[in-house]
Amino acid sequence: MSVLKNLWALGKTGFVKEEIRTLKQSVRFLIKLFLFLVVVKILYLGLTLIIDLSDTFSIPVVSNDFKFDKYSGIQKFLLSAFLIPILEELTFRLNLKFSKRNFLIMFLGISYSVFKIIFQLDWSNSLLITVILTLLLGLLLKNKILNRLEIFWKENRLIVFYFLLFSFVLLHSTNYDLEFSTLIYIPLLMLPHFFAGLVFSYARLKSGIIMSISLHILNNGLYALPLLFAT
Repeated sequence: MSVLKNLWALGKTGFVKEEIRTLKQSVRFLIKLFLFLVVVKILYLGLTLIIDLSDTFSIPVVSNDFKFDKYSGIQKFLLSAFLIPILEELTFRLNLKFSKRNFLIMFLGISYSVFKIIFQLDWSNSLLITVILTLLLGLLLKNKILNRLEIFWKENRLIVFYFLLFSFVLLHSTNYDLEFSTLIYIPLLMLPHFFAGLVFSYARLKSGIIMSISLHILNNGLYALPLLFAT
């Protein structure tokens, strides 16, 4: 119940106070949040099963257009369970606590996603453009601008929190084969990603970025296990 209470507080304020934990306490905290995510996933799968059995509508499936076929099962697992969680946490959770470094990393990740997904550039061009823009932004961010940004982050925590949370959620909407007739069901599809993003944000603010990365890796790793047996 304490997790739900804290998540509710985070949802209302966009902030929770960080706590210093011993290694043993950190491991317990990690396991506790991981089990919470597993329960949420089970409940969601139960809900989707009921909907499927009722023949109310067909839930859109995950898109196959990810160009993963060229990778081996182990490579797919490493991408899904390790690389993607690390990149997503650095992009969407690191800058919940403002600093110039965190801001630039967030900008890099979000900009890359925009060029890759919206403008549909290949990954190398997207990365090149994004790196150049990030370096230029780094040169422009003088102390006066940084101070204003830091003040904005502190005074508008809820706005920042939900901007990053919904950016994370919207990114995952591109995983599905969506048609105009099924767009109304996006909230249902994005529900597990919303709760996962909420819990990852809580872990990041409560115990640091390493905690949220570790939790994200555990979460993705569990569901990516079948990839190890893929041919």
